[in-house]
Amino acid sequence: MEDKERATPTKLNKKITEIVNDTADSIENRIERVIALHDSMEELEKKERLRVEAACFEALIEMLIAEHANLSNAADLLELYALLAETYAELNDNRPVKDIAYKVRDIIRCEEATWEVLEETVPRIIDAVNDTVYNHASYDLTLMFLRKAFKEGKLDEELKGRARRLLKLRILLEDPGYFDGFFSKELQDAIAALFSSDELMKIIMNPSVGTLRCDPVEYTFRWENIYHEVERRLDERFANAPRHMGFCFKYWSAKRELLKEEYGIDWKSPAQMNPRVMFD
Repeated sequence: MEDKERATPTKLNKKITEIVNDTADSIENRIERVIALHDSMEELEKKERLRVEAACFEALIEMLIAEHANLSNAADLLELYALLAETYAELNDNRPVKDIAYKVRDIIRCEEATWEVLEETVPRIIDAVNDTVYNHASYDLTLMFLRKAFKEGKLDEELKGRARRLLKLRILLEDPGYFDGFFSKELQDAIAALFSSDELMKIIMNPSVGTLRCDPVEYTFRWENIYHEVERRLDERFANAPRHMGFCFKYWSAKRELLKEEYGIDWKSPAQMNPRVMFD
């Protein structure tokens, strides 16, 4: 057990690094030490605690991968990745979630985890990815999950919502074809069989993800790459601005101007894309 002292984020993060690098100790002991440290965070404020929890999960993942390079511990890794993705989602810190999605996709591809483990963990990770700007990562991970479900005979009505979102993203995304090796004709037919002809036609005619239409540029790789930088610059610009009624139009105007002048992107705001919707 780690010494009980007043916990602060700086002290806890330093301890986590020390434990991970203490290769003289066994992997089992180091894992136990990180878990004990994780349980010593009651004094922290919620956001601080979540940050340290993320560091704990990352440390455990790092040690497990070092100990089992062949992913024979896939069940433990997937549970930790699910906890990590959920923690970042609660922190509203979306950038690390893309990397988690692709690591989880690789675990699914290696077929080391049982369907029961995938069914318990992967939807939680997909939900975290769906709340980010990374639609390509969402598409890839959902496709891998549905492909596994199909192989296991588990592609049924319960997965229809995820299948619907996959089909919409396939229409909306810039170049989803790079992953087509995993979207076989048999899988396409199985997914299509979940829907009636009318339902499929509605997806084709209105593939919007969510209740509002978005500018097609928002489904490109470039948008994903610049999104957080653009939001950071806008947050700095409007840091002290009052958020009164009509603020969204001022914000969108500045965003449109920034995207055009700095990135050469002609972006249409939600108001432009949804002319019949009232915004305030």
